[in-house]
Amino acid sequence: MSNHAHRHEHRFEANRRRLLLAFWSQAAFFVVELVTGIVFNSLALQADAGHMLSDVGALGLSLIALLWTIKPPTPEKTYGYHRLEILAALINGLTLWGISVYIFYEAYSRFFQPPLISGLPLVVVGGLGLAVNLFGVLVLFPSRKESLNVRSAFLHLAADSLGSLATIIAGALIIWLGWHWFDPLAGGIIGVLIIIGSYQLVMEAANILLEATPKHIDLDLVQKALEAYPGVNRVHDLHVWTIASGIYALSVHVAMGQNHADRDCLIWDLEQLLHDQFGLEHVTIQTEGAGYHNPEICPLTRWGQQEGADPPADPAPYRNKSAV
Repeated sequence: MSNHAHRHEHRFEANRRRLLLAFWSQAAFFVVELVTGIVFNSLALQADAGHMLSDVGALGLSLIALLWTIKPPTPEKTYGYHRLEILAALINGLTLWGISVYIFYEAYSRFFQPPLISGLPLVVVGGLGLAVNLFGVLVLFPSRKESLNVRSAFLHLAADSLGSLATIIAGALIIWLGWHWFDPLAGGIIGVLIIIGSYQLVMEAANILLEATPKHIDLDLVQKALEAYPGVNRVHDLHVWTIASGIYALSVHVAMGQNHADRDCLIWDLEQLLHDQFGLEHVTIQTEGAGYHNPEICPLTRWGQQEGADPPADPAPYRNKSAV
């Protein structure tokens, strides 16, 4: 097994264990918080329970996506199922936004006529929720930068920790000052924190699906490094994109100089350059000779006919048979 494959397997197993720990702890406490919120009619507790439900769903979705990413590529899915983790992260982020809209609606309707609720359950259950959420945050913290999928779950728990803190504060203010209106205000604060915490996640997932250039890679530097290499005249059609977290791909056309005859060696050298300087492993390089764009040295057209001849009546032999 190669070192790259070994690292991937080790990272997968570590992420799976961490997600499982976080999943079961969140699922168990969600039931406690939801029942308490309904019994004591607390929007802060119900909002935090709703957020915790989204955490359970996010962690479950992250686990499913993680398990699918290890499936081998197929003729229909040539990159395998790595993009599932990006889809899971995007769905998690958008779900958080939907929950926030509902919280805002409930907070607005309750703010001017706040129900009379007991503050003690908010403090007790909010404190337990904070402990559970912080446990999940600590579990996922070491893996948060390795996978966008895991980071989405981490952000869910981090935002929920702040939500639990807001719930505790609301309960304390109700007990000490009788500020029942602070319960819907705390729910609104939780909604704001959710949106702030998930905005970057949604944007990053969307950029990956749009095949944007990864933020840590400067496309101009990549082009300059390639064009500065001996034997390279110029490069064009340069694309760098993200397949999944930590998996980046590049494709480029390289016009060779007059004095470089060994294409294979040049491609190998450029692959090493891209790997060592930019961490790019999935690289496709098309080389072009000095006369590549000169029609005078290409007497045949794309149909295999002499220039000026009509194309064949039936182009079927030239089609991709797998697509027929």
